[in-house]
Amino acid sequence: VGGLVIADLNLVIIVAALLVTLALFYFLRRSALGVAVQAASQNQLAAYLSGIRVKRLNSLVWGLSGAISATGGLLLAPIALVDIGLWFVMLKAMAALVVGGFGSVPGAVVGGLVIGLVEQFSGVYGPEGFKDIAAYCVLIAVLVVYPRGILGEAHGRRV
Repeated sequence: VGGLVIADLNLVIIVAALLVTLALFYFLRRSALGVAVQAASQNQLAAYLSGIRVKRLNSLVWGLSGAISATGGLLLAPIALVDIGLWFVMLKAMAALVVGGFGSVPGAVVGGLVIGLVEQFSGVYGPEGFKDIAAYCVLIAVLVVYPRGILGEAHGRRV
Protein backbone atom coordinates (compact mmCIF):
# COMPACT_ATOMS: atom_id res chain seq x y z
CA VAL A 1 0.00 0.00 0.00
CA GLY A 2 1.70 3.19 -1.16
CA GLY A 3 5.16 1.61 -1.00
CA LEU A 4 4.58 0.05 2.42
CA VAL A 5 4.75 -3.68 2.83
CA ILE A 6 2.44 -4.90 5.57
CA ALA A 7 2.05 -8.60 6.30
CA ASP A 8 -1.45 -10.02 6.52
CA LEU A 9 -0.96 -10.95 10.17
CA ASN A 10 0.20 -7.43 11.07
CA LEU A 11 -2.80 -5.95 9.28
CA VAL A 12 -5.14 -8.21 11.25
CA ILE A 13 -3.42 -7.18 14.48
CA ILE A 14 -3.72 -3.48 13.64
CA VAL A 15 -7.41 -3.78 12.73
CA ALA A 16 -8.19 -5.85 15.83
CA ALA A 17 -6.37 -3.37 18.09
CA LEU A 18 -8.26 -0.47 16.52
CA LEU A 19 -11.58 -2.29 16.95
CA VAL A 20 -10.89 -3.02 20.61
CA THR A 21 -9.83 0.60 21.18
CA LEU A 22 -12.92 1.99 19.44
CA ALA A 23 -15.20 -0.39 21.33
CA LEU A 24 -13.66 0.67 24.65
CA PHE A 25 -13.88 4.35 23.69
CA TYR A 26 -17.57 4.10 22.76
CA PHE A 27 -18.30 1.99 25.83
CA LEU A 28 -16.80 4.62 28.12
CA ARG A 29 -18.32 7.62 26.33
CA ARG A 30 -21.72 6.45 25.10
CA SER A 31 -23.11 3.82 27.48
CA ALA A 32 -24.60 4.48 30.90
CA LEU A 33 -22.35 1.81 32.39
CA GLY A 34 -19.28 3.46 30.86
CA VAL A 35 -20.26 6.83 32.31
CA ALA A 36 -20.75 5.13 35.68
CA VAL A 37 -17.26 3.64 35.39
CA GLN A 38 -15.81 7.08 34.71
CA ALA A 39 -17.77 8.59 37.60
CA ALA A 40 -16.55 5.89 39.98
CA SER A 41 -12.97 6.34 38.80
CA GLN A 42 -13.07 10.06 39.56
CA ASN A 43 -14.87 9.97 42.91
CA GLN A 44 -15.97 6.66 44.39
CA LEU A 45 -17.85 8.15 47.32
CA ALA A 46 -19.89 10.52 45.15
CA ALA A 47 -20.63 7.67 42.73
CA TYR A 48 -21.74 5.44 45.61
CA LEU A 49 -23.97 8.17 47.01
CA SER A 50 -25.49 8.60 43.54
CA GLY A 51 -26.61 4.97 43.55
CA ILE A 52 -23.79 3.41 41.56
CA ARG A 53 -22.62 0.03 42.83
CA VAL A 54 -18.93 0.81 43.00
CA LYS A 55 -17.75 -2.66 44.07
CA ARG A 56 -19.51 -4.26 41.11
CA LEU A 57 -18.02 -1.67 38.80
CA ASN A 58 -14.55 -2.36 40.16
CA SER A 59 -15.06 -6.05 39.46
CA LEU A 60 -16.32 -5.24 35.98
CA VAL A 61 -13.33 -3.00 35.23
CA TRP A 62 -10.86 -5.64 36.42
CA GLY A 63 -12.61 -8.25 34.28
CA LEU A 64 -12.65 -5.91 31.29
CA SER A 65 -8.96 -5.11 31.72
CA GLY A 66 -8.18 -8.83 31.92
CA ALA A 67 -10.13 -9.47 28.72
CA ILE A 68 -8.34 -6.65 26.91
CA SER A 69 -4.99 -7.92 28.19
CA ALA A 70 -5.80 -11.42 27.01
CA THR A 71 -6.75 -10.05 23.60
CA GLY A 72 -3.47 -8.15 23.45
CA GLY A 73 -1.58 -11.30 24.38
CA LEU A 74 -3.36 -13.28 21.68
CA LEU A 75 -2.50 -10.62 19.14
CA LEU A 76 1.13 -10.42 20.26
CA ALA A 77 1.81 -14.16 20.50
CA PRO A 78 2.00 -14.95 16.75
CA ILE A 79 4.61 -12.28 16.01
CA ALA A 80 6.66 -12.31 19.22
CA LEU A 81 8.16 -15.10 21.21
CA VAL A 82 6.11 -15.43 24.37
CA ASP A 83 8.47 -15.84 27.27
CA ILE A 84 9.04 -14.64 30.79
CA GLY A 85 10.84 -11.50 29.59
CA LEU A 86 7.66 -9.88 28.30
CA TRP A 87 7.51 -7.58 31.29
CA PHE A 88 9.70 -5.21 29.25
CA VAL A 89 6.75 -4.86 26.87
CA MET A 90 4.50 -4.05 29.81
CA LEU A 91 6.89 -1.34 31.00
CA LYS A 92 6.88 0.23 27.55
CA ALA A 93 3.08 0.01 27.43
CA MET A 94 2.95 1.79 30.78
CA ALA A 95 5.28 4.46 29.40
CA ALA A 96 2.95 4.84 26.41
CA LEU A 97 -0.03 5.22 28.73
CA VAL A 98 1.70 7.92 30.77
CA VAL A 99 2.93 9.73 27.66
CA GLY A 100 -0.60 9.76 26.22
CA GLY A 101 -2.21 10.80 29.49
CA PHE A 102 -4.09 8.82 32.11
CA GLY A 103 -7.84 8.63 31.59
CA SER A 104 -7.64 9.19 27.85
CA VAL A 105 -8.13 6.25 25.48
CA PRO A 106 -7.09 8.29 22.42
CA GLY A 107 -4.13 9.52 24.46
CA ALA A 108 -3.04 5.94 25.10
CA VAL A 109 -3.17 5.26 21.35
CA VAL A 110 -1.17 8.43 20.60
CA GLY A 111 1.32 7.55 23.35
CA GLY A 112 1.73 4.05 21.93
CA LEU A 113 2.34 5.44 18.45
CA VAL A 114 4.86 7.98 19.75
CA ILE A 115 6.75 5.39 21.79
CA GLY A 116 6.71 2.87 18.92
CA LEU A 117 7.93 5.35 16.32
CA VAL A 118 10.65 6.76 18.57
CA GLU A 119 11.81 3.26 19.43
CA GLN A 120 11.99 2.19 15.79
CA PHE A 121 13.75 5.34 14.60
CA SER A 122 16.20 5.32 17.51
CA GLY A 123 17.13 1.75 16.65
CA VAL A 124 17.98 2.81 13.09
CA TYR A 125 19.47 6.28 13.59
CA GLY A 126 20.55 6.26 17.24
CA PRO A 127 23.65 4.85 18.86
CA GLU A 128 23.92 1.19 19.73
CA GLY A 129 21.69 0.24 22.67
CA PHE A 130 19.73 3.52 22.69
CA LYS A 131 16.65 1.73 21.40
CA ASP A 132 16.20 0.07 24.78
CA ILE A 133 16.04 3.34 26.71
CA ALA A 134 14.44 5.59 24.07
CA ALA A 135 10.91 5.02 25.40
CA TYR A 136 11.91 6.11 28.88
CA CYS A 137 13.75 9.20 27.58
CA VAL A 138 10.58 10.20 25.72
CA LEU A 139 8.57 9.54 28.88
CA ILE A 140 10.79 11.86 30.93
CA ALA A 141 10.78 14.56 28.22
CA VAL A 142 6.98 14.51 27.88
CA LEU A 143 6.47 14.61 31.64
CA VAL A 144 8.77 17.62 31.92
CA VAL A 145 6.82 19.52 29.24
CA TYR A 146 3.30 18.09 29.82
CA PRO A 147 3.02 16.68 33.37
CA ARG A 148 -0.45 15.24 32.60
CA GLY A 149 0.63 13.59 29.35
CA ILE A 150 -0.07 14.66 25.78
CA LEU A 151 -3.88 14.32 25.92
CA GLY A 152 -4.31 14.08 29.69
CA GLU A 153 -6.99 16.04 31.47
CA ALA A 154 -6.64 18.13 34.60
CA HIS A 155 -8.35 16.63 37.64
CA GLY A 156 -6.95 18.94 40.26
CA ARG A 157 -8.89 20.75 42.92
CA ARG A 158 -8.17 24.20 44.30
CA VAL A 159 -8.50 24.60 48.04
